Amino acid sequence: MSRYQQPVNRQLFRSFWDMELHFLFSRLFLRYLVTWGLERTSFSHKIALTYLLNLELQTSNLFDRLALTYVLNKGLETKSLFDRLVRFYIVKRGLQTNSLFDTMARAFMHLLKRGLETNSVCDKMAFMYLRARCDEAVHKGVSVRGLGDVFDLAKVEGINLIDQNLQIISKTPMDWQTAKIAVAGRSVEAFENETTDAFRYTAELGYWTGALKRLQQLEKEAN
Repeated sequence: MSRYQQPVNRQLFRSFWDMELHFLFSRLFLRYLVTWGLERTSFSHKIALTYLLNLELQTSNLFDRLALTYVLNKGLETKSLFDRLVRFYIVKRGLQTNSLFDTMARAFMHLLKRGLETNSVCDKMAFMYLRARCDEAVHKGVSVRGLGDVFDLAKVEGINLIDQNLQIISKTPMDWQTAKIAVAGRSVEAFENETTDAFRYTAELGYWTGALKRLQQLEKEAN
């Protein structure tokens, strides 16, 4: 960090510079799975997503889990009596249904990080099934929409990174400059580290480009 002339918040700098992108890729893989998955209408697909959801749900209440699992697999788009009952229960319990994707993505991230190095047979089965289906979905999605779609999805995730950490990086002018330096550095690194894995390269480049653009946009709005 000595090459930077202006002072930086070392801890904040390291939090960006050393950031691993496991959650980004779990979200991208899952996004492609639910959009382009070849088996997304199958019972196996629904069971796998249900397993992911229940791995990471914080509530231990059985009825909460059943209600959220119902929303995941059926939705609440009809006016049926059962849908109304589930909707009433969710509102009464204060359950959040707009974060189900994030919950599954966190569970998938943990599965991907552990891989087959787990003692849980269910985790191993879920990992093998989901990884294979995600590879199929990515292949299909990229063949239809191209890598530009990967870049755009990752760019949105980069924008979200800044928005979610805005309170932290805007505490002081030094913190703001630190974030700009770190994100700009990661953007350059992502651009220069081209690999044979076009999906990963494009995703990382899109992610840090989105984060940098968001910082620049916020700075422009502030001035």
